[in-house]
Amino acid sequence: MKKTGAVLGPLLRNLGLESGVRLARIKNDWYKIFDEQITSHLFPVSFSDRELLLHVTSPIWMQQCSYYKSEIIKKLSAYDVQDIRFRLGRIPQKKQAISPPRKTSELTPENRFFISELLSDVSDESLKESIKKALEKSLTARKPLQSD
Repeated sequence: MKKTGAVLGPLLRNLGLESGVRLARIKNDWYKIFDEQITSHLFPVSFSDRELLLHVTSPIWMQQCSYYKSEIIKKLSAYDVQDIRFRLGRIPQKKQAISPPRKTSELTPENRFFISELLSDVSDESLKESIKKALEKSLTARKPLQSD
């Protein structure tokens, strides 16, 4: 019998959902990965082909972050990030980006919306329900995704 990860990984990849799930996990864990000095000026916005796009608040911070690019990539390697790009953009305030600690693992409204958007094009109800359960489990887990 195959493990769920062995089946789910290729399925998410084939459906084009893997990058979205990884980005959601990175956003969810962002404030645990980096300290407040970094997170107040840098935030992930897109993940594709193992490259993470980060919004930066100012050209000065963009320059500063470029000096630490390899260290940032190293911290994000557990999420299968192999390269990063910086772009000037808005950074969500911490109170909006992260929920207070919960006693039970629950999905945030943002995660529920993310799942519904990802599944909107899946027509097979059985498949849709299976993917939904897997995504909910993944997004409520506290561990980062592991690469092969």
